[in-house]
Amino acid sequence: MKAQLLRFLVALFALSLFVAACGDSSDSSQSSDDDTSASDDGGGDDDGSSDDDSSDDDSSDDDSSDDDSSDGDSSDDSSDDDSSDDDSSDDTSADDGDGDDGGGSDGNEVSYGIVEPSWIDSFNVQDSEGFEVARLLYDGLTALAPDLSAAPAVAESWETEDNQVWTFNLRDDVTFHDGTPVTAESFIRAFNFAANPDNLSDVAYQGSAIAGIEGWAEVEGGEATEVSGAVAIDDTTLEITLATPYPLLPKAMAHPVFSPRPEGDVDPDAPIGNGPYMMDGVWEHDTQIRVVRNDSYYGDAGGPDAILFRIFDSIDTMYLEVQAGGLDVGDVPPEQIESAASEFGDRFIQLDIGSYNYLGFPTQIEPFDNPDIRRALSLAIDRQGIVDAIFAGTRAPANGFAPPLAPGAVGECANTEFDPDLAKELYDAAGGIDGPITVFFNSGGGHEEWIEAVANFWKQNLGVEEVEFVGQEFSPYLDVLQSEEGVTGPYRLGWLWDLPSAENFLSPLFLSTSGDNFSLYESADFDAAIDDFRAAEDEEAGFPALADAQNVLCEDMPVAPMFFGTAQKVFGENVSNVNYTVFGYTELESVEVG
Repeated sequence: MKAQLLRFLVALFALSLFVAACGDSSDSSQSSDDDTSASDDGGGDDDGSSDDDSSDDDSSDDDSSDDDSSDGDSSDDSSDDDSSDDDSSDDTSADDGDGDDGGGSDGNEVSYGIVEPSWIDSFNVQDSEGFEVARLLYDGLTALAPDLSAAPAVAESWETEDNQVWTFNLRDDVTFHDGTPVTAESFIRAFNFAANPDNLSDVAYQGSAIAGIEGWAEVEGGEATEVSGAVAIDDTTLEITLATPYPLLPKAMAHPVFSPRPEGDVDPDAPIGNGPYMMDGVWEHDTQIRVVRNDSYYGDAGGPDAILFRIFDSIDTMYLEVQAGGLDVGDVPPEQIESAASEFGDRFIQLDIGSYNYLGFPTQIEPFDNPDIRRALSLAIDRQGIVDAIFAGTRAPANGFAPPLAPGAVGECANTEFDPDLAKELYDAAGGIDGPITVFFNSGGGHEEWIEAVANFWKQNLGVEEVEFVGQEFSPYLDVLQSEEGVTGPYRLGWLWDLPSAENFLSPLFLSTSGDNFSLYESADFDAAIDDFRAAEDEEAGFPALADAQNVLCEDMPVAPMFFGTAQKVFGENVSNVNYTVFGYTELESVEVG
């Protein structure tokens, strides 16, 4: 009876959203009194993953694509490393063995809630929702292990003498979903495809600005057609040469953009990968994506016969559907966190992840080109007050530009503190802001309340007279950020790490050559600090350079860091062994049904 009532409430809520949508465009400008929707990113954005929350982005929190705290010098990692499905204290597993009471699954199928991804084809995966799907469809050269090191995937081992020329030794038993073999040439084909400017990959910069593969930038710029730094020595040996040394290359190779690509044309709505699951039909946009187990997979293909990604326009509707028993696993809206913990008990998951939310500033546009204006806007925000009032204390106010989970992160940026007096002094001395401030954000992910709270702090502490809001669903919102016009005011985004290092929160978002640098920030000092990190013998030796880079950002404040990522998930009574990880994804292949 309870389930029937909840299903009725879901239908009624959906009808009310439809009626509201008929009267108001989702991308229209709204005042601070309007209740707009917000979504997430992801990894990268938020990328992401934006993480943009890119890599972008995590889906009820911010941010792209990967995680955490221990030092993982990967320059000499070999096949002795564990794969990313090993047990780890960094993963949170919630197990409910009582499967007597229905649930959202059909047979041995798991249903999982996401918002509409931007892409699921590996060459352009850029948000956390797309990454959730792509990680099941593709295996790259490497994976990311729970201890944050690089682990073998298609590559059994790798070696380098100088962090610049890397040799990856591939397995000989990997095939694509169409049965054709995966060889070294399959990776070269993928590199050339992603770098080709005709294919319009928004994450192509991963190969040039981040990994720094020799010749990739020339292909991006239309000066060449093949990435010269990738060479197939034979079918199972791939040599990658970088323009400059980079100690994190094995970790970087876990990003979907570096996954192998089959020959011939591929439908981006039905991509052909080499992972443990494969597409069942095509992506039904705004409705669902269904994948089925790949029984020809070289490793453990996973437990569920099928995984159904159900697409929702908001996490509020998603959460109601889990409550009603129509969805196995979903996110939790901020206002439901406390009640969800009580209602779901052991079926409630909460975990710190490698992500953060931020408000970016268009640094090339007045008045946001003035660092004092940016500092003032940041200092005027009581982050802890927002965390306590809106997130029930379940977020950590961001005091820096990378979460403490990330190796090399430093906090204690003074310009992230709440100091309304200093904020007002800087704001007035800089001449303030004439006219309204327009804040841009993605709808459907639970960001409305805290963004409105930020606007209220600006009004109270700086004397800002008017704040307007522009909210859009994540995919078109990301299109706006990536367009030449961009945005004209502060924008909400997040970043979910693509690889577990503080450097991954810095280079993609702030390097002058990065495609995810939506603030258009430019700093020779910052770029030089990143160059120093890349030249380090290993990751840990580069930490002082990363600290220098973060100190430059703290002074310039191209974005206002808001909260470090903490994600909440709930799951129904028909599934168990639901394991959410610090990388911002659920190990759906391990979920048990019934």
